[in-house]
Order: sequence, then structure tokens, then C-alpha cells
Amino acid sequence: MTPEETEKRIEFILQMQAQFESNQEKLGAKLEKQAEETDKLRLSIADTDRILRDSIQFSDQGFTRLEARLDERSTRLDQLYAELAIVHKEGEERLNSLINVVERHLTGSDHGLHPQ
Repeated sequence: MTPEETEKRIEFILQMQAQFESNQEKLGAKLEKQAEETDKLRLSIADTDRILRDSIQFSDQGFTRLEARLDERSTRLDQLYAELAIVHKEGEERLNSLINVVERHLTGSDHGLHPQ
């Protein structure tokens, strides 16, 4: 190998080494930027997780309060239906009594009281 060829090879190797170092620096900078972005994402995920947990807890509390109110209303409706059934039964009995009186009156079996 001639001294010129050796010189060119050395120059080529030095250029390649310089390019390699430049690429290494760029890669290092990109890795640092990715590390920063990853840290930001971790924080964002942690914030999102906290927000979701808080939202779920708030929703659970809301549903618990709503369920309690619905249970109270259901109990009250059950009471009202029971009272209504009693009133309906009493009304039916009174209506039947009235029907019996009217039927006896119309058929003349009201024990001697006939319309004149």
C-alpha cells in the first residue's frame, strides 16, 4: 500500500469516526428527549389514574346515596300501596253493603218497607 493510499484510508477512517461520534451525540440527545417524554407520560398517567379513582369514588358515593333514597321511596310506596289496599277493601265492602241495601229495597225484601 502506498503512502497516499494509507493517508486516504486514515482520512476515511477519521471521517467515519467523526460521523460515528456525531451520530452517537444525536442518538444520545434523542434518548434524553425520549426519557423526558417518558417521564412526562408517567406523570400524566399517574394524574389520569388519580382522576379516574376520584371519579369512581365520587360516582360510587353518588350511587350509594341514590340507592338509599330509592330504598326509602320504595319502602314508602310499599306502605302507601298497603294503605291503599286497605282503603280499597273497605270501599268495596261499603259498596257491597250499599248494593245489598239497594237490591233489598228494589226487590221489596227490605223487611216490610215498600214504596207506596
